[in-house]
Amino acid sequence: MDANGYYVYLPAIFIFDDLEKLDFINKMPEQFDRKYFLYPGAHGGYMTKYTPGMAILELPFFLAGHFAAPVFNFEQSGYSAPYRLAIAISSLFYSCLGLWILSIVLARYFKKETVLSIVILLLLATNLLFYSVIQAATTHNYVFFVLCLLLYFADKWYSSGKWQDFAYAGACVGFGALIRPTEILVGFIPAGMFLQMFLSQKSRLEWLKGQFISILTFILCFAVFLSPVFIYWKFATGNWVAYTYGHEGFYFDRPSQIWYGLFGFRKGWFIYTPILFLALSGIIMMWKQPRFSGIKAALLWYMPVNIYIVLSWYGWWYGGCFGLRAMVPALAIMAFPLAVFFERIIRTKVLFYSTSLFFIFLNVFQSFQYQRQILHMDSMTWRSYIYVFGKWKLTKEEIAKRETLLDHPDYNQRGKKLDEYFK
Repeated sequence: MDANGYYVYLPAIFIFDDLEKLDFINKMPEQFDRKYFLYPGAHGGYMTKYTPGMAILELPFFLAGHFAAPVFNFEQSGYSAPYRLAIAISSLFYSCLGLWILSIVLARYFKKETVLSIVILLLLATNLLFYSVIQAATTHNYVFFVLCLLLYFADKWYSSGKWQDFAYAGACVGFGALIRPTEILVGFIPAGMFLQMFLSQKSRLEWLKGQFISILTFILCFAVFLSPVFIYWKFATGNWVAYTYGHEGFYFDRPSQIWYGLFGFRKGWFIYTPILFLALSGIIMMWKQPRFSGIKAALLWYMPVNIYIVLSWYGWWYGGCFGLRAMVPALAIMAFPLAVFFERIIRTKVLFYSTSLFFIFLNVFQSFQYQRQILHMDSMTWRSYIYVFGKWKLTKEEIAKRETLLDHPDYNQRGKKLDEYFK
């Protein structure tokens, strides 16, 4: 599981003193039955292909589990029940902390009832719920937290102009990339706001000169918070920069993947998080409202590039997961157009409550379907989706029927099987 690859830093450093080779992995076959996230290290043994940002966020919870283990007569192995519980708690904690921070930013633009509604909907009507509670310790809700923090500081800088806020934003961009390298794309959020502010100035050159400290501290904070990955690469490979994903990579010449990733039934973002259709309407509604100038600039710069890069990955469905997990962090910025839409309908109570409950029920039910393997982890099609839609459980005959309707991705061909429209 990917979560183990991000977490392995902690037992390696604090329990086994074995970050150099990760030899302890060979003595724990149950915890490391799958080693796809490991690569040969420069000193022999292994290195993890994943960056250490997740481990840093998990550290306080790991230590709590570590000290609790002997108290409750569990082994201090890094993988006994107290550790698993602590990491599971960390997943929900960072999701809730991110939502709380996001609510502060939303409160600068919307009424309290709208903010509360959006926070509830993001948690219960999107796959943020699944990755916070059911499949905990994957990176996506942790990056969601970092992106919420970034929005807090970037939006604060946009209204106040204080260099300290822009420096904090730079730290958030660096730390986001420390969790997942592609999350460096969140830098387009402050970049978009910066450009919008620049274009709004009468004396642009003078304003730009006045931003020297902001730009410098942004870059410095970005570099400092990203630096642990270079230190690890140097330690593990002997080189300051390393590409640890082997043959995995991007296909930037396949726009069809973008369509499949957004609207296909294998993992489509708008199929398994359909409340985002309302956010699209909200984007149109907010576009002529001056109060959203900074947020609009962030959306315009970040979302198209993020969608293109994320869905150009060779396995654009991102393995076995509920919905398009790689787009979970983007829910933070999509909260704004979603709030614009619900602000418009919140006065019509019947429409507001019926719409909210529908999307909450659908998301919770489909999360249950995925957990029960009714929704297949990576091979759904239009026909299989319709066949299992609304089903609480499947008989053996229904499972056999569903199997004939699936389209299994060919991982050996690195995502080259793109011959159907709805995948």
